[in-house]
Amino acid sequence: MASFWDGKIPCWDIFGCSKHVYPDCTAYLNPERPCWETVYTQNEILLGIKRDCPSCKVFKLYSESNSVHSGIPPTKKSP
Repeated sequence: MASFWDGKIPCWDIFGCSKHVYPDCTAYLNPERPCWETVYTQNEILLGIKRDCPSCKVFKLYSESNSVHSGIPPTKKSP
């Protein structure tokens, strides 16, 4: 199965996640889809970061070109 992250910097690299959390991170364990489509991420569990995908730098970086795949509408850009 193809990885959503092929040709992209994965969220765990963008956020600088420790390799120690990879075994428990659904985003890392399910690379075929973007992190915002996972049940939870280690940012939520370990850091207590509330899921707010539209304001997330990873979502902003990759969602617009993949909005059909994500099921989440892309954020609107200011004119």
